[in-house]
Amino acid sequence: MRLMHLGLQVHVVDDVTTPAIRRDDLLIVGSGSGRTASLANVARKAKQEGADVALVTLSARSAIGDVSDTVIVIDAPSPKAAGAVESTSIMPMGSLFEVALGILFEIVTVQLMQETGMTSDRMFERHANLE
Repeated sequence: MRLMHLGLQVHVVDDVTTPAIRRDDLLIVGSGSGRTASLANVARKAKQEGADVALVTLSARSAIGDVSDTVIVIDAPSPKAAGAVESTSIMPMGSLFEVALGILFEIVTVQLMQETGMTSDRMFERHANLE
């Protein structure tokens, strides 16, 4: 959503208006385990079509990690980490990874704003208004 607010052409997998993925496109996958079957299938298909794949995960060595061009590892305790992280958290299930993922993408948004000269006010012009 923030990428759309920045004015980039973005789509969500499985949305009815999402076009075919092609060479030079980028698929961004957030998967704690890196091995969710449906996401692994999507990542493999994207690679077959010539797209780049970026994975944000708890574990770089995974089915999705194996086909990704870029892997960002978030060091957060989760039962999905399969031994990759030794620390613990009082947050349930994979919550800490999910919160960290959101913060990471907000940081990326701020960096893209700085690089493109985009302002929050200009981004807000693209905010949903049918609510």
